[in-house]
Amino acid sequence: MNSYLRIALAVCIAATALTAGTIAYAMTRGGDQMPYGGLLQSFSSYKELREFLEDMDTYSGSSAFYRSPMLSPQTSGEMSYDTSPSYSTTNVQVAGVDEDDIVKTDGEHLYIASYDKVTIVKAYPPSDLANVTVLDIEDLLGFKPHNTSAYVSGIYLFDTRLVVVLSAYEWWTSGVEYGGDDYDYYVAYRWGKERAVVSVLDIQDVTAPALQFSYGVTGYVLSSRMIDSYVYLVGQSSILVLEERPLLPLAWDGSSSEEVDVQDIYYDPETRDASAFMNLLALDVLHGDHETTTIMTGHASTVYMSLDAMYLSVQKWSGEMVLIDAASAPEEESSSRTTIFKVVVDGLTMVNVARGDVNGWLLNQFSMDEKDGNLRVATTTSWSNPESAVYVLGSDLSVLGSLTGLAPSERIYSARFLGDTLYLVTFRQVDPFFVIDLSDSAQPKVLGELKIPGFSSYLHPVDEDHVLGIGSENGSVKISLYNVSDPTDPTEQSKYLLPQWSSTIAEHNHKAVLFDLEKELLVIPAQVAYYEEPSYNWTYWSGAYLFNVSVDDGVSVWGTVAHGSGFNYDSVLRSLYIGDTLYTVSDSVVKATSLTDLSAEGELIYNTPYWWYYYPTAVASE
Repeated sequence: MNSYLRIALAVCIAATALTAGTIAYAMTRGGDQMPYGGLLQSFSSYKELREFLEDMDTYSGSSAFYRSPMLSPQTSGEMSYDTSPSYSTTNVQVAGVDEDDIVKTDGEHLYIASYDKVTIVKAYPPSDLANVTVLDIEDLLGFKPHNTSAYVSGIYLFDTRLVVVLSAYEWWTSGVEYGGDDYDYYVAYRWGKERAVVSVLDIQDVTAPALQFSYGVTGYVLSSRMIDSYVYLVGQSSILVLEERPLLPLAWDGSSSEEVDVQDIYYDPETRDASAFMNLLALDVLHGDHETTTIMTGHASTVYMSLDAMYLSVQKWSGEMVLIDAASAPEEESSSRTTIFKVVVDGLTMVNVARGDVNGWLLNQFSMDEKDGNLRVATTTSWSNPESAVYVLGSDLSVLGSLTGLAPSERIYSARFLGDTLYLVTFRQVDPFFVIDLSDSAQPKVLGELKIPGFSSYLHPVDEDHVLGIGSENGSVKISLYNVSDPTDPTEQSKYLLPQWSSTIAEHNHKAVLFDLEKELLVIPAQVAYYEEPSYNWTYWSGAYLFNVSVDDGVSVWGTVAHGSGFNYDSVLRSLYIGDTLYTVSDSVVKATSLTDLSAEGELIYNTPYWWYYYPTAVASE
């Protein structure tokens, strides 16, 4: 049996066995630990790339990439209000580094991405709430996609440009005999090439946006960022082999595509899992100038970007995966490691400068932060016997200092680096909130610790003495205001619990958080399930919760904006303000609410909701 079939079969067996709970898996330790730091290398020829993959396949005893006999070789293809009100922007991790989002505003219009289209809505003043333009796939890609599906990952606004980031997938059909009396055949869909695309439209006239250019790279959209007029896109694709020939990634200019120059492909010479291409595109959205570079490695999971560099992390397991009988499981559990790649950016220039390794895995992008050229990283080191660690890496990603053995038996639930301080939340039964001093890169140390019920899944800076936490306690959404004025003795100054059986996407998606210290305003989406007696039926509410957050008076609920109940489960995805009006946006509805007295100012169905086909009268009743 071919090695790639063996590993696929092993993974399937493992998934089934773990579900049944009858066996366990472990990673047997093998080989030496990889050294910290080190430069990436580029290939000098296609032959060298192919031989590297073949040698890795032989060395590891398994194929990390995927052989695809079904695919054809890749070819080119198409694919009476304030007149200047203030308005909120996307909640981002790093000031000056914008992140794509599904809703953006320019202070007059909302730009809303919903699956395969972008809708432009006249939003301000709220009395004029109305649909203006709907951009479909053809508008976004520049050609009629007979055999292409697309999903909008997010959008940016810059000057008079609307920047749309999307994943496009080509597919084809084949007639297959059905054998029934009513049908001679059914159509089978097979997915082909995938493309991560950035399309730029001129929106000086919002009633007729004009596509300026589209560029893309092979793969699906892993992440993107924007600094000034430059968008940085990361497309990730599996390494495919056709007739013993590894297929190189493509760069696409809107009408045609060509293979990436093999000398622009960098790799980690010590990797045991070269299973994916990370294809990076830098694009000037004003002029269309662009550059690409590629890193061949394992599949990446987390992307962090500062004003000067992009960091991409790849999780690795030490040793190889094997199936074992649960009764004979080894006492020593194997651990995970994470490789981090550093790409320095300056306009269109992208330079792969370093790679480094840390023990454990990263929770999300907030597990990384750069300060004074050093990268700080927070990790959890194992699954069954977890503990946490903090590393400080130099500009070459070599380890300068570390703090290990934090919170035995608990894993990281949230992290936030603010200046020389790391606020870290771990959880098992109570919420240890750590204050960690990073002022000495060689010797990170814990200054203070607070143990309270529940946990915070997202931490947000308020001022130099306060941090906001969004999380959960006993099945209720919990909003905490931490006082860190004395870092050796942090306290939970105030908290608010939503009703039991509540949830919010703001725990895991920071872009769903709207916070404004000057307005003392916090808005998060929320859903609540109520168990009614004596009917013993569940009823549901969805919408947005508005809180007053004051460093003096703490956290208190101000009000709610309802978006749905019962079968009309119209969950809020984002909230923003323009002037003194709050806009809450769901998959289908925009609501405008006064921030003065919470009175309704307008409502618009901008998109046909999915439940319309089942409960069409619900729209009329909204």
